[in-house]
Parts: sequence; structure tokens; C-alpha cells
Amino acid sequence: MVRTGTVRWRTYVGPMYSAPCVCDGTVYVAGRGLWALEAADGSVRWTNADVGWLSSPTVSGDTVHIADRGRFYALDAADGRVRWRKRMTWDSHTPPAVADGLVHHVDAGRYLRTFDAVTGRRRWRVRYRRKGMNDAGPVLADGTLYAVDDRGTVRAFDPATGSVRWQQSTFARWPVTPLVQDGTLYLGGGVSSDVYALDAATGAHRWTAWPDYAYSSFRTTPAFHGNTLYIAGTDYRLYALNATTGDTRWRVITDGPIHSSPVVADGTVYFGSEEGHVWAVRADNGRVRWRVETGGKVESPVVADGVVHVCSRDGYLYAIEATPTPERQ
Repeated sequence: MVRTGTVRWRTYVGPMYSAPCVCDGTVYVAGRGLWALEAADGSVRWTNADVGWLSSPTVSGDTVHIADRGRFYALDAADGRVRWRKRMTWDSHTPPAVADGLVHHVDAGRYLRTFDAVTGRRRWRVRYRRKGMNDAGPVLADGTLYAVDDRGTVRAFDPATGSVRWQQSTFARWPVTPLVQDGTLYLGGGVSSDVYALDAATGAHRWTAWPDYAYSSFRTTPAFHGNTLYIAGTDYRLYALNATTGDTRWRVITDGPIHSSPVVADGTVYFGSEEGHVWAVRADNGRVRWRVETGGKVESPVVADGVVHVCSRDGYLYAIEATPTPERQ
């Protein structure tokens, strides 16, 4: 029998299509507008009804950055006041990457754009993809900016100038945001059934895996812990792969397709299914620790201070105790 996890609180914010962002005791989430909630109890600190819909926010210092319906915003994290906005041509489904006074952003257009974080002035833009659906956001790691296009080409950029350091093709199609960890870039195959590992410094292929010959789409960002790579698929399975070789270590079958990117904390992997469940499984063997039912498709979770924060299409943001039950430890 699968045990039920403990919901600390839930707050209705309207339909959600992205992950929350947790920073300094506050949960920022896009629902019907942009919301800032107290992480301790879910009470509302502020809302901005004019901002927020599809994309996750990114918080850097005292500023919230978010793309929304053809505009890009920088807001005061304390009260939601708009500091600057930029009109964009296309919507975005991904959070921006922010560091060193720069905001890096992609949308459904052709360009990777970089703004000044304080003023919103454009620093540079690079055409790197075709127009169309794009769920692959930019990633910053070790002084390099990474982006992948809809045809599976990965590029490494200089964040300050936009110059291309390297590019490498894969057979991924319409992938989502990659993971960069310990000098390796890991990428799910998107609508294909492969998983890729590239050298983050050079782009050289390290391995390509087809986990257990899965007939699945891997439209999730992997998670990493203890030389194990965790990636979820539409075949109802979460896979644990050897991060060095790509070999499958174990897999766990859930109740529905998974478009929720997993996250690992304290020896537990957390993710959600399209059937409305939040899952917690042991990172070493995939044994289910608990499950929580929501009323809609579950988006990617965020773990902070022993709490799993996760959005559901039922319109509620859930805060769930991350601690596993003693019987399942």
C-alpha cells in the first residue's frame, strides 16, 4: 500500500502551467497573475494581476524576472511593483537565467536575448533556432550560457557577448531545458527516446542512452545525485541512469505520463504525474515513500527547507512535507 504524504498547506492561485520559485521564505508563482506567498503557511504577501501566466519566475536579489504574454518584466520582490518591462514578439514557457547583472531569455521566436538586469536594455541577441514551440530554457553554469534548439542542437555561449564557444548536434527533437552538472550537459531527447551526455566544456559526445529500450518521450529536465541521473518519461516511468555510462540502474512505474521534471533532496526523488499525483521515491532504489493526490496535472516541484512546493492544474499551490514516513525510510 502506498502511503499518503502530508500536505502542510495549499493556496488557490488559479491555473498554473509552470514551476514555482522559492527564495528567502517566499514562494513566487504564476497563476492568475503573479503571486508571492509566505512559504511557512501559504498566506498571500502580494499579487500582481497584470503579470504571470505560462512561465516560471526567476528571483535574483530583490528582483523577480518573468516573461508573460509577449512581455518581459522585472518586478520588486518585496511588493510586486513593476520596475521595467520589455515588449516581446512571442510568448515564453521557460524561466530566464540571471547572473552577473544580466538576464538571459528565450521564447517561441528565433533569438536568445540578453538584457541588463537593472535597466532592461538589450545587451545582445543571437539567432539560434527556428520559430515555434520552445520549452528549452537557457542554463548558466561555470561561466557559460547553454541553449538548445528545437532540432536538438546544443550551443554554448559567452554570457557577456553572445559569441558561440561550441555547438553540437543531437537527435533530440523539441527537447526541454538541459541540466549541467560536474562538467557534463545532460539532455532528454524531447519527443525521441534518447538521453544525451555532452562534455560541457567542448560539446563532445560522452554517451547516448536508450533507457531499457523505452518507447517514451523524455520532455523533462534530468536531476542528478550521487553519480545517478534521474529522468522521467511519458511511458509512466522514472528512470535512474548511471551518470557516467548511461546504463539503467532502476526504474519505477507510476500512474500516468510524466512531464514534471524530477528534483532530488535528502535521498528522495520528487516528481508529478499527469494523473494528478505528487510522488516521492527513494533515490537509491526507486521504492515509493509516499504519494499525494491533487486535482490536476502536476508541474515540476521545488524543494526548500524540508517542504515540496508544487503546482497543480487544479489551481492550487501545494506545500507537502518532504520527510518520508518512518516505515518507508
